[in-house]
Amino acid sequence: MLRIGTAGVPLSTETRDTLAGILQVRKLGLDAMELEFVRQVYIKHEKDAEAIGTLAKKEKVALSAHAPYFINLNSPDRVTLEASHKRIISSARMAHFAGARSVVIHSAYYLKMDTREVFERVKEQYKILRKELVNKGYDDVFLRPELMGRASQFADIDDLVNMCAELEGVLPCVDFAHYVALHNGTKNGYDAFCELLGKIEKGLGKEGLQNMHIHFAGIEYSDKGERNHLIFDEKSPRGKPLFLWRDMVKAWKDYKIEGIAICESPNIEVDALKAKKYYDSL
Repeated sequence: MLRIGTAGVPLSTETRDTLAGILQVRKLGLDAMELEFVRQVYIKHEKDAEAIGTLAKKEKVALSAHAPYFINLNSPDRVTLEASHKRIISSARMAHFAGARSVVIHSAYYLKMDTREVFERVKEQYKILRKELVNKGYDDVFLRPELMGRASQFADIDDLVNMCAELEGVLPCVDFAHYVALHNGTKNGYDAFCELLGKIEKGLGKEGLQNMHIHFAGIEYSDKGERNHLIFDEKSPRGKPLFLWRDMVKAWKDYKIEGIAICESPNIEVDALKAKKYYDSL
């Protein structure tokens, strides 16, 4: 089953807190929500996370989490590296108690270093992180390095798949809008999206398609990659082609993927509902 939902509390929620957001997701007819820890891990206590998880389970809303943006697993600075680990572990801890099974991570920057060296450095950090999660009892949470939208960021789909194939408990977060932006619009449409899913299937097997975590949105981009998220049918101010979201959804259906798909458009629930309704119609 593919569950489709929102990046955070839907904008139409009257009381903008997580519990109200879960109820609104269900009211809208969606069935997933990502806990946005992107500025900080705002859930501070295990009992609060457990209450969120209890309500989500009751409402049949699947949860995931997004770790803070302030992470660089390729940092040469020990303080930055330790802080990155702390933010990821803290996110995974609260995800665990909330019943969320994935933590999305913006892994690293290349810092003009050799890409193979960065691959090995980041892979080693994920090994360390997984070991710590196992030791703490949070190993039911998958770490999800995200497919990023700029060449300066780790990593593209090939490196993500190769890295995840070598690690337990680490699977990619596949951001389709970032995929389009990273390739300056040359990878945008049904064939391109099928190629992307085919790489996941080839590198990670059926589990890769049956345990997916997806981000999607309209996208503005330049030759340097991602600029901004847009509404699905909004044209880029710089005249770039629209994100072909219907082709993306059709590729999901044809590949029979399962997991969670999270909308990050500025109108999160509107485009999430468009995607869900189209998916259900196919």
